[in-house]
Amino acid sequence: MYLKIMNYVFIKNYFSNLVLICLVRGMRKRLLLSFFISIFLVLNGCVEQDSNETENGSNETSDNGADSDNGTDDSGIEDGSEFSDPCGNAIGNGNEIISGPSEPEHEADRDNPFRSLTVHPTNPDVIIVGTERNGFVKSIDGGNNWTRSRKGLRHYYDSYPEIYDIAFSENNPDIVYAAVLDGPGPVTGNYPSSNGGIYKSLDGGETWQRKNCGIDNGWIWSVYINPNDPNNAIIGISGGETTFTGWDISGQYFDGGIYKTTDGGDNWHRVNVGEFDNVNSYMIIKSAKNNSSLLYTFGSNFENLSENVGFLKSIDDGETWYSFASDLRNHQISYFDISSNGNVIYAVDTHYIHKSIDGGETWNQYNVFSGGYVLAVFPNSYDRIIYSTIDGVFLSKDGLESNTKVISIDQGQNHVSDIVIAPSDSNIVYVVTVGYDFYKSTDAGESFTKIVNLRNEVLNVIP
Repeated sequence: MYLKIMNYVFIKNYFSNLVLICLVRGMRKRLLLSFFISIFLVLNGCVEQDSNETENGSNETSDNGADSDNGTDDSGIEDGSEFSDPCGNAIGNGNEIISGPSEPEHEADRDNPFRSLTVHPTNPDVIIVGTERNGFVKSIDGGNNWTRSRKGLRHYYDSYPEIYDIAFSENNPDIVYAAVLDGPGPVTGNYPSSNGGIYKSLDGGETWQRKNCGIDNGWIWSVYINPNDPNNAIIGISGGETTFTGWDISGQYFDGGIYKTTDGGDNWHRVNVGEFDNVNSYMIIKSAKNNSSLLYTFGSNFENLSENVGFLKSIDDGETWYSFASDLRNHQISYFDISSNGNVIYAVDTHYIHKSIDGGETWNQYNVFSGGYVLAVFPNSYDRIIYSTIDGVFLSKDGLESNTKVISIDQGQNHVSDIVIAPSDSNIVYVVTVGYDFYKSTDAGESFTKIVNLRNEVLNVIP
């Protein structure tokens, strides 16, 4: 998704940064006399200094948050100083609000909300949805009206990074974490990936700050907050090779893994979960509603399923993990959900939904051609689930023995991206598609009403 702008952006940023450095060195008059003379001087006299200053994070696009208008970062430190930001947490251009493109340029680069639909733990009318290029959209009235929040979210060129997952703190809903990514790569330095990482809000998702100390790879796909302690959180980082062309990290592999914080994101440490954990993706982290210390995740290596970590379980708040469900280890599991007691697990792959009623010891397979999409288990009945396929959304009241189609969707281009049952009221269910269609049910999934198209009626309307 990055190739269409990378060559242009590389050339643009390269020359603009070099010219700026030469200006700082007192070459302003010569640059004004002739653009071509300036380029000659830059290429012959400033390349080495540009390289050094980029490493120190001292030019205008680096992580010190330098402001090109006044020559200082957010700490008031002048450009060219030895200031460094080893965690990549400085505001950078996060104070600059950009509109961003609301429509994809190509079908292969579809702007969509991923797995980022989340609902307030005690107020079912408060919803946050993350987007691929446009930051966050939020509703406080059940989806009828929306606002956009981007303050503190860093951006590159003309768009924001992808918001892949969002989690409210149940203990303090003003605290929200978001997994933000723009491809595998470092969270520091002057790279597209350095705008991603883990973001935290202290005001219910209105403004954001980065919390990346201890994280080497910004390709974060999942986030979980302990319901009893908002300082205790876990993220899943996916391993991958960077696709950024023209940078010194082109083709470099960045490790994935499971990381944990116990101090509200100020510091993260990696948790060793076994062989191949660095080349896996961890798309979902969930806990049992009635036992928050019981956690589940699934590690996948989509290029080589034989290196899947597979299903993992933790009984100590994610500090240690062990494998289970060996029968599904080599499957391409894209989504799963669990019952309130943690005993019943539903797992989705490209063709089937797998179900276990004994905590993953044994499994039954249901041929519903899921297409690798999403599902949700109702908290008051593990036999009542709602799930999506390639052409719609289905409700089952008997553990997948039968189902009823509750939303019809055109096949192919507008499949469901996320389904969430409101934590405080299981009668309310929200569904969002990759085309930004937003649906709501007030009768526990029996019927749905399309409330809004977030692209056409929100992103294209609110600047």
